[in-house]
Order: sequence, then C-alpha cells, then structure tokens
Amino acid sequence: MKKNFIILIVIAVALTGFLYSRPKVVVKDEAKANRDKVSETKSDEKHSDDDGHDHSETSQAPKLSAEQEKQLAALKQKLASASDKNPLYEQIAQVFINANRFDSAAVYAEKIAIANPSTENWMRAGDTYYQAFTLSLRQENVANYAEKTRACYQKVLEKNPRQLQAKTNLAMTYVQSDSPMQAIMMLREVITEEPNFEPALMNLGVLSMQSGQYDKAADRFRQVIRINPNNFNALLGLGYSLIELKEKSQAKIIFEDLKKKVKEPTLLEEVNKALESLK
Repeated sequence: MKKNFIILIVIAVALTGFLYSRPKVVVKDEAKANRDKVSETKSDEKHSDDDGHDHSETSQAPKLSAEQEKQLAALKQKLASASDKNPLYEQIAQVFINANRFDSAAVYAEKIAIANPSTENWMRAGDTYYQAFTLSLRQENVANYAEKTRACYQKVLEKNPRQLQAKTNLAMTYVQSDSPMQAIMMLREVITEEPNFEPALMNLGVLSMQSGQYDKAADRFRQVIRINPNNFNALLGLGYSLIELKEKSQAKIIFEDLKKKVKEPTLLEEVNKALESLK
C-alpha cells in the first residue's frame, strides 16, 4: 500500500508541476482529464512508427481513440507540405497529451522548441519529457527521458535561473541516478529561494518517505498544508507518515476527513485502503 501511494503521489506531484507551468486557459481544460488518468498512465507508453524514439514500452499504453487516430493522420498529412510546421507540431503534441502519451508528445514539443527556442517552448518540452520520465517503467527509457528533461530545463534555466518549477523537476531526474543527493541539494536550494514553493516541498516530503524519515516527511507535508489546506496529496502523505510514526489516531482523523472531501477515484481508493489498515 505504501509503495503504491508513493508512486501515486510522485505522479500527482509531477502532474501538478506540468499544469503549474502551462497557460491557465490550457490548464483549465486539461486538469481534470489528466488527473482522472493518473493511475491508468503508470503503465508503459505505446508509440506510432514515426515518433522518433524507443518503441519498447508498448504493452499497456493508453490507446488513441478512433477520433484521435483520425486527427493525427490528418495533421501528419498536412505536415508533409507545410512551410511552417510548428502549429502542426503543436496540434500533434496536444493530441498525444490528451491521450496521456507524453513521450510521443515530447518529441513534437522538442521540435517546436528547436525551431522557436523561447523559454516557454523549452519549458513545455521539458515538462512533457518530465511526464514521460515519471510514467516510464523501463529503466533504459527512464534514463533517456531524464537526460532529455535535463537538456530542456537547462535551456530554460540559462535564460531564467529563477524558474523554480524547472529546477524542481530537474532535481527529481537525479533521484534514480548515480547522484541522488543532487536532487535533495537542488530542492533545498529551491525552498531557500522560495520557502513556500509547494512542488519542491511535496517532493522533499516524498523523498523523506522513501528513505524512511517519516518525521521529516510529516513536517514537509504539514508545511504544504499550512500553505494550501486543500492539497489532498499532502494530507495523504501526512496521514501515511503518521501511521509509520505510530500516531494512528491522528492519521485516522485525517483519512476520515479526506473520505468526505475526495472525489477522484484513485485518491479515494488510497484513502479507503488506509482506513481499512487502521481497523
């Protein structure tokens, strides 16, 4: 249960960061659809023949709908003769994002950034590769997406060293590398610069859970809750940390309160599992 929760919260925090850096008009349209697919997309990605990357993760990827397949075919046909390809790359990337196939979307987001290397375009490419990194299960692909993510975010940070979401996500690509402490150091730098930056605090809480430092994790999650009392992932993290700290009565209060508020099926399932474990 604890391992499943940590996987869930890592994906949820990554998704929050992805939406955090997108234009609000896009976020409004995408947020619910993507949240509803968080658990579904922890499975491997599936690709078309021309996506330009490894096709080895194919077993259980979200499938494109017939309408999405039709959209892609039409867009790729236009692409062959288009003088300005970026608007079409944008539309193709969006189709893949809507299907939660972030690795395929990232290829086109990167093409946009190469053609028009603005900070915003490199940020979007980095965000999309970061989603692919977070959702990938194959270690060789994790390493590849991490490298791609870093390259894109470095472009952003060269132009804007204060882009804290880029620095936070870049830090998390080092967790599974040979330099995991680099992730901690970078996240601490972020909260030194902005003590209330939620994504960095959430990731520090998750990393504390992963290393068994539940007292530190609880402190991080409490800090997030003080900033944003409606951060359900922080409340879940605090609840699980309290269970590990043998403070089960306090954990039960948190989970019972969450059960009244949470509507998303994946989170609600975690809440119910936690309450069952406390009986």
